[in-house]
Amino acid sequence: MRYASRTLSVGAVLSYQLAMRFFPWLLCSLLLTPVSVLAAAPITLCENAWHDPVRRRTVPVRIRVPAGAAKLPVILFSHGLGGSLDAGAIWAQGWAEAGFAVVNVQHPGSDSAIFGKPGFKSALGGDQLMARAGDIQFVIGELGRRVIEGTCDLKRIDMARIGMAGHSFGAQTVQAIAGQQFLFVMEPPMSDPRVRAAIGFSPSPPLIGSPAEAFARIRIPFLSITGTEDAVPSVYPVTALQRQEPFRMMPPGDKFLLVLNGATHEMLAGQLSPTMLNGEPPVHIRNTVIAISVAFWRAMLQADKPALQWLQNPAELRAGLSAGDIFEARLTPPPSPPKAPLSP
Repeated sequence: MRYASRTLSVGAVLSYQLAMRFFPWLLCSLLLTPVSVLAAAPITLCENAWHDPVRRRTVPVRIRVPAGAAKLPVILFSHGLGGSLDAGAIWAQGWAEAGFAVVNVQHPGSDSAIFGKPGFKSALGGDQLMARAGDIQFVIGELGRRVIEGTCDLKRIDMARIGMAGHSFGAQTVQAIAGQQFLFVMEPPMSDPRVRAAIGFSPSPPLIGSPAEAFARIRIPFLSITGTEDAVPSVYPVTALQRQEPFRMMPPGDKFLLVLNGATHEMLAGQLSPTMLNGEPPVHIRNTVIAISVAFWRAMLQADKPALQWLQNPAELRAGLSAGDIFEARLTPPPSPPKAPLSP
């Protein structure tokens, strides 16, 4: 299936591209101003359910592949509790328009089939987290094995450039894939070294144990995205402020934090249609997330030096944010200068 861009604001992506070519301040000014939707190159959209015979589990996937013939980095997206392939559609569309293949993954057992049913919150446990990590590992393996899915040319996917993103329980899945440690032994291990960079929308610290110990081994580039209203206490006992802890507890080195003023948990799910709480993200949140996440993916999966320099210069980046938004970076400290030899 081929389609032109839906009614999505791609202005942030386009302004980022212009900023990298011309003036650093251009992105900042355009982030503050809604931009009319411009036509994007066609994107091939394919959907199927892939069966894992080893785990006896069927995993639905939705794949977006930009037009062209060149090799592409790929980003996998994991939904939150009670979600589906529709979760993250706004972010997936923005990333595909920016030149990335994107694969939304649906997790049976913690997806929309259980939403609202008695005891559905019990799916927020270790068994389902392990199943989700297994889904991601399985899908990565299938992307490397399959050559085509419908009209999507999977041969274009560069298996050396894999990123992963997820929202809420999907962010916890991202954290596990990235190397989060747990108090109980996970077999098989949930971490996957094939993933080179990650974004967590509404990330969470562990409910028990030390956050510092839990995140000490996450060494890949990681962007945490949260909001000042990013809490759902009736579902999960984590405050909006606590969602910043993963960023603060991970080892420094290409770790970034974006806090959006007024952003709720539901807005960060990035769905195209209103959901039960707060609906789609407003223009400012949508544009800012797409601009900064595209810069992150380009820096980490495409070795785009201007994008990396922009991310590593928070003062310049912050100039384009709305009032109350926060952006922070924790970079690898420069090596200490060699000590002068002691005098005899």
